[in-house]
Amino acid sequence: MTFFFLKATIRGEKVRLNMKYLLAVDIGATSARHVLGHRDTKTGEMVLEEIYRFKTPLVELGGGHCYWDVHKLFEEIVIGLKKAKEIGKVPSKIGIDSFGVDYALLGENGELVDRVISYRDDRTVEAKKNFLSPEILFEKTGIYPHAFNTIYQLFDDKETGRLQKAKEAMMLPSYLVYLLTGIKQNEISILSTSGLLDSRTNSFEPSLLQELGLDSSFFPNPVAGGTKIGGFCKEIEEEVGYNADVYCVLEHDTASAFYGSKTPQGYAYLSSGTWSLFGAMLHKPIVTKEAFQKSFSNELSRPGEVRFLSNIMGMWVVNRLLLEMPEVKNVIEAVKLSEASTYMDYFPMADQRLFNPKSMKEAVLTLLKEKDAQEIKTPGDLFRSVYLSLAYSYKEALLGLEEMTGEKFKGISIFGGGVQNRFLDNLVSEIVLRPVYLGPSEATSLGNLLLMEDND
Repeated sequence: MTFFFLKATIRGEKVRLNMKYLLAVDIGATSARHVLGHRDTKTGEMVLEEIYRFKTPLVELGGGHCYWDVHKLFEEIVIGLKKAKEIGKVPSKIGIDSFGVDYALLGENGELVDRVISYRDDRTVEAKKNFLSPEILFEKTGIYPHAFNTIYQLFDDKETGRLQKAKEAMMLPSYLVYLLTGIKQNEISILSTSGLLDSRTNSFEPSLLQELGLDSSFFPNPVAGGTKIGGFCKEIEEEVGYNADVYCVLEHDTASAFYGSKTPQGYAYLSSGTWSLFGAMLHKPIVTKEAFQKSFSNELSRPGEVRFLSNIMGMWVVNRLLLEMPEVKNVIEAVKLSEASTYMDYFPMADQRLFNPKSMKEAVLTLLKEKDAQEIKTPGDLFRSVYLSLAYSYKEALLGLEEMTGEKFKGISIFGGGVQNRFLDNLVSEIVLRPVYLGPSEATSLGNLLLMEDND
């Protein structure tokens, strides 16, 4: 059985006098948007309104190398802030969230000293081979050592001399907050994706900093999500024409999504988007050999909360296939073709060859061939194999989660952009044999807004 849950209404409304608006800036790996939120005076529900959207400026250099154009990114953020005033809906609070692990290197005067390299850059492949063993890293932190983690990026920075130019670093959304306010900080949920914090103590693991030649001051002023940082600096206030309180929300987008999902008690969490983040909210981390073997991680959230989750490939695979297959116009058509297909084989979604291949189609076909799967004859077969693979990966993650936590989960709460794919939602329910609870598609923006509201 599938349940439907709508926490927030998404619509535009006429300007109302004395209406209190909040603004979430939600930065994804492919696109970003500004979402206003306010409480409906009659129903009390949170009403969301997207007022500005832009493509996240990724610069690809070829050869597997890429970086974020943060100057362009910040320009777009300011344009969105101006848009709020243009439509007469000036926010009183603003929070920024983004994907994890990426960071800005800063000099003596807080200036950017080098590019903000993307987590999809290939540089960490060699770094992972030459740094401490993955088992040791997990034992020290409880964070699963994915190749894109900050700690491997920093090791590459050390080996290539980039670190020598830097006095300190800030995680990407924290850096953007710094540009708005002039105040340096690093929010804990996004900082925990670095692989430098011990999830048991919520503090830096000294031996890992030592391996990199750093100390804890390199990431200045760690703060909890929900902390008010301050108003706009003078230059920004003059440019946008108003001032607002800027908050460090749960700056890791997954942490915000978990907070905004309002998952029922006893249900596992599934944040479905570019990535699939599957897990549970715990009060203590699970740092065991089994957790490492099953690729689970202990990411921090609000004080006393741990997101124990597995990072699974998500709609990234579908989106990359669509880029290579112009005959399939969009996700809607891909779903229709999948529904018409009778294909039943699937492949391991955890395979690293899916991370950023030259051809996603060839990568998927190779994985299916290695499993002696039936032949792919149509585009519908190909897309159906991806959706089946996602559903079976969720089943595997759920069984592992129950084994490690000792809890029998009632069902799965799905939220984020992927929740709108009813074909996949139903596949999950059929394959996992549990109820699926459908949360808000805008869970990240909603979580961003709710945390600011909850911290008046």
